[in-house]
Order: sequence, then C-alpha cells, then structure tokens
Amino acid sequence: MANRSYLYSTNVIPGQNAKANGRKLVGISEWNYDIPIVFKLLLSGNPQTCLSSIWDNPEEIALVGDYSAGVKNLEEFLSQIDLPEAQGLIAEAIEFLNKPENRNQYFVLECGEIFDMGETPILEQNLVLLEEVKNIQPEVEQALQSLVPPPVVPPKPVGFFSKLFGRTPEPLSSAHDVMKPVYHLGLGNWSNVLYFDFTNA
Repeated sequence: MANRSYLYSTNVIPGQNAKANGRKLVGISEWNYDIPIVFKLLLSGNPQTCLSSIWDNPEEIALVGDYSAGVKNLEEFLSQIDLPEAQGLIAEAIEFLNKPENRNQYFVLECGEIFDMGETPILEQNLVLLEEVKNIQPEVEQALQSLVPPPVVPPKPVGFFSKLFGRTPEPLSSAHDVMKPVYHLGLGNWSNVLYFDFTNA
C-alpha cells in the first residue's frame, strides 16, 4: 500500500465528540508519498491541529482549516498559472471543489502515513506542517517558478571533423514535460472515494 496524504471535507472539527455531533467526512483527494501544495493551500484558511479521524491517536496529528477560505486561496494561486495546457486541470479543480455535495465548513488533512515514513515523532511533524501551511507564500513562489519552462539550449555546431565522419547536429532538447510540474502541484486526482472511506460511517 502506498503511503498517502488524505484530504476530506467535514461539517465539524474532528474530535472526541465529532460522531455524536453528526460528523460527516467527504472524500476530496489523496496523494501518494507526498503532501502537495494544493492540499496545503486548501488548509490555509485559519489552520489548526486536530485529532485524526483515521488513526486512534490521542495526539492532534491531523490539520483542519476553513473550507471557503481554503478554496479562495487555491483559486488565487491557480489564477497565476497561465499555461494553456494546465487550464483543463484548473477548471476541473474549481468545479469539483465548488460542488454543493463536496462543500462543508472545513477541510481536514490526514498525513499520518506520510509522517510514519520519517523518524521524527508524528505530532512534531504535524506541527511543522502547520507552520508550513501558515507561512505558505515561499512555497507558492517556488511552485509557480517550477512551472516556467527552462530555456531551450541550441545544439552545438558540428565541427569539421564531425562533418567529415558523418555526424549530424543534435536536435533541440524536447525532454521538458510541461505537465509534469503541473500534476506535481496536486491537481487531477479529485475523488469522493478514498482508501479510507467514511461514506457510511
């Protein structure tokens, strides 16, 4: 099983009395071996730690944030991406997150499986993640910079001896996949069905 981060929406802040208070958890997305910036942006509306809804841990190893503020912050970030190839994924994200059946008061981010890959105590890692979410602007700038394609390097001219022995010029490099850093943001993996499902909980 891949170690994943899990994103849900919920109507109450996860805690000991969440079920008694009519808790519902709606699957939003999950991501293998990483906590993408899209997840962090969605948690960036007044984020705080909370108890996990997945793992029986007395410490607050999950994060919760305001849904509407998180979507607004993500939309602001996505509006800065002008790559034509990314517009379909951007529209898909905004449409999915604004569906009435997906909207709740809060987002919940569960990263216990990601934290479990490290040696640092899980609670400590979650507090570090909370600070990253609260101070996300440097990561936003880095992510936007990652979408700028590298300059095209012209091929080296073919010298006399290379021509003599029949060597041809190297073609322009086309190895850069413009969509790879776009997907790396955390787009394109929206689903109400996650590995840990709370539909009938």
